[in-house]
Amino acid sequence: MRHTRHALAAVAATGALLLAACGGDNGTGDGGSTGDGDGEETYDVAVVLKTLSSPFWLQVAGGVEDGAEAAGVNVTLAGATAETQVQEQIDKVRAAITQQVDALVVAPTQADQLEPILQQAVDADIPVLLVDTDIEGWDGKETFVGTDNYAAGVTAGEFILEQADSGTIALIRGVPGNPSTDSRVDGVIDTLEGSGIEVVADLAANSDRAEGRSVMADILQSNPDVSIVFAANDDMALGALEAVKAAGVDLEDILVIGVDGTSDAVDSMLAGELDASIAQNSYQMGRTSVELAVELLDGGTIDARVDTGVTVVTPENAEEYGASLEEQAADEDVAEEQ
Repeated sequence: MRHTRHALAAVAATGALLLAACGGDNGTGDGGSTGDGDGEETYDVAVVLKTLSSPFWLQVAGGVEDGAEAAGVNVTLAGATAETQVQEQIDKVRAAITQQVDALVVAPTQADQLEPILQQAVDADIPVLLVDTDIEGWDGKETFVGTDNYAAGVTAGEFILEQADSGTIALIRGVPGNPSTDSRVDGVIDTLEGSGIEVVADLAANSDRAEGRSVMADILQSNPDVSIVFAANDDMALGALEAVKAAGVDLEDILVIGVDGTSDAVDSMLAGELDASIAQNSYQMGRTSVELAVELLDGGTIDARVDTGVTVVTPENAEEYGASLEEQAADEDVAEEQ
């Protein structure tokens, strides 16, 4: 358990939810807790995600919105234009520090580059909670809320072994150096070790669908008989499927698995294309991170690690899972408001 600081203001039960870009006006003129119109104060929590331009992050944002509304806190919600735009994310974190928000929730794009600016927040007495991606060895964080990404990879590996006991697999990683996507691939590799499945490619596609297609097209040039593809997120898996179809490969002859459990992945499964997605509970990540921030600011204690688990989504349960996603996602115009 991690001990926490005392809050400077009480949470108002009827606070308003504010969605805006980090760096925007919070109504006080000098940052910090704001009034709710009844003379009481609410907390200001800044949430800076990797991006708001993909279905997965809109699910996280939906959880943030609902968690903030339920807790009665003001939230600024922001993200970079793409997961590769690390400096954009750093700038948004810096803006939140300048605003003197009460707490900061961040999904770091690159641990080594984000750690210094997050330490500045801690030095300014702004508690930092990490979501989705941890910064291993950094003692400044209050907690990490998210998936055990290595365990997610192990789950994917186990699913693969249930479907095939031999063959060749292509691995597609995310942004080079991203610990979340690297850990997923590592979990698959370790689980398949000693099996009849051989790794014939291990390449990065920056968590991007177009790059996933391009990388997979290159893989098929060198390994036209590859029988299994594991991509560290659904966008890359769907891009890989586009390349597979363009190459004229029969989908019955190749197993394609992604990670995240996005609505696009669900649609692909229902169309008989994607074979599975190891779904992170992205909505719960966002909601839990805000709830823990409030608990922290109220002077409570929170766990140093909160595992939000995974769900294996296949064509058999995709329709039911997809219905839950529709209820949870934030509107796509959230990204346009930044």
